[in-house]
Amino acid sequence: MTTYQKVTWTVPADLQDFVVSVLIELGADGVEQGTETLTIYEDQAKDGWQDRLQAYEVGLNLLKDQGLDLMVEPIANESLSSDTFENEWKNYYHATRVTNRFTVVPAWEDYQKEQESEKLIVMDPDQAFGTGTHPTTSLMLQALETVVRGGEKTIDVGTGSGVLAVGAKHLGVGEVLATDIDEDAVKTAEENLALNPVAKDVKVIASDLMKDVPADFVDGGVDLVLANILADVIEPLIPQVRPVVKPGGYFLVSGIYDDVAESIEKALVAHEFVIEQKMQSGTWHAFICRLPEDVE
Repeated sequence: MTTYQKVTWTVPADLQDFVVSVLIELGADGVEQGTETLTIYEDQAKDGWQDRLQAYEVGLNLLKDQGLDLMVEPIANESLSSDTFENEWKNYYHATRVTNRFTVVPAWEDYQKEQESEKLIVMDPDQAFGTGTHPTTSLMLQALETVVRGGEKTIDVGTGSGVLAVGAKHLGVGEVLATDIDEDAVKTAEENLALNPVAKDVKVIASDLMKDVPADFVDGGVDLVLANILADVIEPLIPQVRPVVKPGGYFLVSGIYDDVAESIEKALVAHEFVIEQKMQSGTWHAFICRLPEDVE
């Protein structure tokens, strides 16, 4: 039986987005946000979980030393069996309207549309790969609503739970290839895609960013690349994306927090992307980027 270490800190709502970004940079796979709390669940079967807990403590202490009003001592620090973890997770995760059109719905919840135009994205996520309700996901779904016209050949880099691939298919894109770095993530995405008939033809592969994307898929270029991933891998991704996007094609990118937004913007411009729209939710940023029609 899998055992998880649950650690919860009290964090004021106005600081949560920033602290979440720090915890993720320090190795957290996911962070559960409460009204005034942040919680991580470390799988004790994964190497280095105790080292990561120490890194979180050091990171929070550094933030406090820099003047943030944080209580570094956790209010909960306990081991949970997989059964208990699953029940806690399901109690926390409910249907959420993330944009005007999209609602993310847990597979175990009986949810009825409020409007006929509402589009449901059904998820049964492993906590490590995302629920689809984080602000960066909402930003990316809004970006998709802005740019999709129908039929776009699309790559979803770092697909996680598969939420963006499902959203893109709801909006009418064409062929979609989704990638993630390991087979566990691929399996999670495939299971979620199977819950959404609109996405039944999405293919998922294991790939370190774009490195293992088949040459025949990108032959002639693609219309749309999506990336809602950790900020520290966005800059290495940009030069991988640039050669595969058609002139006039789009690159939608998020997972960017305040401290790195300027450097990522400069990297995008340096690779000839035009930033058509900057979007923000709290401390999180997303960019709608396009290659000019006349670029070679």
